[in-house]
Amino acid sequence: MTRYIIAGLAMALTVALWRLDHVSTSLSTTMQRMRTLESQAQAYEQAITVRDSIDRQYQEAIRDAELSKPQLVADLGTGVKRVYVRAACVPANPQPAGGADAAPAELAADARQDYADLVEANRKVTAQVLGLQQHILTACTPRK
Repeated sequence: MTRYIIAGLAMALTVALWRLDHVSTSLSTTMQRMRTLESQAQAYEQAITVRDSIDRQYQEAIRDAELSKPQLVADLGTGVKRVYVRAACVPANPQPAGGADAAPAELAADARQDYADLVEANRKVTAQVLGLQQHILTACTPRK
């Protein structure tokens, strides 16, 4: 009878040790998976931070382009800035004299606004393209 009790206890001990080994292995696997997921989450957060900083930088460039437009229109109106256009200047005083008496070439008042619109659009598109290029370089290309 004692032999059966000892055999039963030995078998129970073997099963308990096997189960303990199984739980220990499962714990190790789970801990390793947890570390992997934590590092992936950290990399994802870092990528989001980089993306947000790129977005802020280029949104600021777009906003600056929009804010500089009224100043450009005002500068064109007052003559602080000039637009150089290939044009023939009509003489201010049509007379047969040989002297150069031509009025300076200027944009028409309605063309100044169009020019400012084009400059603003150019700056915005340039900022958008640069932002997208930076996003592609940092977020879309595989890391080596």
